Formats: sequence, structure tokens, C-alpha cells
Amino acid sequence: MQEIRAGLVGAGTVGGGVVKIFSKKGGYFNTELALPIRLVRIVDKDRGCFERLPVNDAVCSTDFNDILSDDTISIVIELVGGTTFAKKVVLDALNRKKHVITANKALIAEHGPEIFEAAQNNGVSVYFEASVGGGMPVIKSIREGLVGNAIKSVKTIINGTCNYILTRMFAEGLAFDDVLKEAQARGYAEADPTLDIGGGDTGHKVAILSSIIAGGYIPYEKIFCEGITSVSKDDIECAQELGYTIKLLGIIKQTDNHTVDARVHPVMLRTDHILASVSYEFNAVLLEGDSVGPVLLYGKGAGEMATASAVMSDVIDVARNIASGHPERIPMDYYRSQREIEILAVEEITGRYYVRFTVADQPGVLSDLTEQFCKQSISIASLVQREQHEDESVTVIILTHSSSERSIRAAIAEIEKADYVCKKTQVIRIED
Repeated sequence: MQEIRAGLVGAGTVGGGVVKIFSKKGGYFNTELALPIRLVRIVDKDRGCFERLPVNDAVCSTDFNDILSDDTISIVIELVGGTTFAKKVVLDALNRKKHVITANKALIAEHGPEIFEAAQNNGVSVYFEASVGGGMPVIKSIREGLVGNAIKSVKTIINGTCNYILTRMFAEGLAFDDVLKEAQARGYAEADPTLDIGGGDTGHKVAILSSIIAGGYIPYEKIFCEGITSVSKDDIECAQELGYTIKLLGIIKQTDNHTVDARVHPVMLRTDHILASVSYEFNAVLLEGDSVGPVLLYGKGAGEMATASAVMSDVIDVARNIASGHPERIPMDYYRSQREIEILAVEEITGRYYVRFTVADQPGVLSDLTEQFCKQSISIASLVQREQHEDESVTVIILTHSSSERSIRAAIAEIEKADYVCKKTQVIRIED
């Protein structure tokens, strides 16, 4: 069989892991899998990384064009990140009829239609397993293992930074800012953590998963994303007292009217919920298929070798496709702007809610709160008033029965006009 040659762009953390796997498992790929695949070129702007990695006989350089102009290379692995140079790498490689493997979630979520159209036009493929869930085989499970199912719902904890912060807050009673600073010091959070703690990173992954599940294109910018910055120590304590924990969840649900409910926000989960025990930097994806029922994937969602593992699974898949003469074995031509799928507006979702008010401790406040909820036809499951704070305000917690987001927002908007409201009201959705 003719040698299948690959080029790697980006030999940083994940790229370095890919180089290590090629060095360690290359013989296995050739003999046991009968795939004569070889990493022949590595490109990175930092020449020093070549000395730290087992590059073997791969030709190392700093110019991507060295890979692009090499017509013997049929697979390009893009691991530089971002959506500018990375996009150029991917599109240039596809237009030179080279297969592309990427771990770039932002690139796929924001520019997927253009990328997959280029792949289709050139008769090659794009694989992106590592873009969602790191080492967990989420995309492969949906596209292949669960292909006989309609995926009814997905609930996922898929950002390790947020899960680490919330776990520490829950386990040790720490404040958000304190845990964030420590997470940054230990390398669990970026110097600029906005994309993680603001929900954008999870949003990128939800956009990709929901598009695959729905068989169309769901734009990232239309997904409702709410991060964890407003989750306070008080919310954690209240959740514990009520038998809940708080997690940042990506949620995807198929609706009855051919729209998709896709969103990202903190949720309260009962402590006995299967996702409640997913702690620290670990991730999990809870899928429900119409035939198989619930399926849980659990593991490390990031890191050098975990993510490199997912990249290598794509390398092997593409090599097998090339060897069998079916380079487009899993088509993605539905992922295009002309096949955009409508997303259910967040105002239209229904569910249970946790609402925390900070109000003046004075007569008539509780009756006004309940009256405003009644006006919006919101049924209250429980109401708790905690002891007075030093500033003579009190915390009032209301748990609702199932209600619409629109009604909750309307009630709170009316309540917050009152003089007795001392701080912005906190709302966290409850998932059963």
C-alpha cells in the first residue's frame, strides 16, 4: 500500500502530544493496523519545540507553505488555534485537496459552512473529534456508534475551567474570584478566562454538537450563552441546603415543532443526578437516544495527551478512508448556511427556577413578591426567607414549579422596580 503522509501545523501542547503518539505508536499503525501512515513534516513558529519532541525523521520548519506545497502529503493536522491563521491553514489545505484534522472548536463553530463546503468541492474530508470533549469520543459516538438513534437530548458539562471553579466553591465554600485566581495560578484557567467563564467555550461545543444532531447548521452566535460569573457563594450555600449542586451545562433538546433548544447556562441539579458528581476538571456528556436510551461519556475534556488521543483517532479514520478509496466516508455537506436550523428562543423555554432576591426586611415584601408571581401565573413550590444581613436586608429564595422563561423575566422585571429590592435578582434554571 502506498505510504499515507501527514503534516502537522502547530507543535504546542496538543501538537506535541500528537508527535509523541506518532513516535510511540507508528510501528503499531503500520504492522497491526496495516496503515502505512507517517508524520513527515512538522511546522511551528517556535523552533525550540523541535528539540523537545521525538520528531524522528520528520522535516521541521517554521513555514506552513512547506506542507502546503508538498504534494505527497495527503493529511494536514491543524493545531494552532484561533480563527484567523488557522482558517487560512484549513482552507488552503482543502483547496489543495488535502484532508484536514483539527481540534479547533471556534473555527468549526463559527466558520463550519465555509470549511465543509470547501471540503466537499475538493473531494476531501474534515475531521474534528478533538474539538468537543477532548479525549471523550463524543462526535464519533453520535455519528457512528449511535447512528441508529435520533438523539432526543444532550446535557453536558464540557468546560473544565468552569467545572473546577464550581466544584471548589461547592466543596470548600470559597468565593468565585478567589477560586478563579487560584485556577489561573495552577494553569487550570487562562490569563484571560472570559471565553471559559462567560460560557463561550461551551457555546462553541454546543453549536457543533447540535448541528450534528439536527443534521443542519446551527450558528454559534444564535445560541444563548450565560456564564458562571454571577454564581455567588450564597447561591452555592442555598443550593446545598436545598439538596442541589450548581453546574454550567450545555443543553440540546429536539422540540416537537422542528426547532432545536440549544443553550448554555448554570443549572441546579439534584445532588443525586448523574452529572452532579462530575467534579473538578472532568467533563461528561449525557446523551439520550430514542432507541438506546441514556448514554454517559465521562473523561478529561482537555490536556495534552487526552486531546492528542482524539486527534489521532481522526488521523486513523482518515487514513482508513484513503486506504479504502472512500475519502468522504462521513459526508458533512448538510452543515451549510442554506440549511440553517431555527433555535428555540430562550424566552420560550419552560422549566423550574431558583430565584434569589435580596430585599429590605420590612412588612409587605413577601406578599408583593408572591403577588407578582401570581400575576404571571407562576406556581411557587417553596419560599424561604433567611436571617437578616448586617445591612438589615434579607435573602428570599423562591423555587417554582414549571413555568415559562418569559413569565419569570416579566415577574422579576416588575419586582425590581420596587424600592425594597437591594441587589440584582439571581435566577438559576433547574434541570431534573
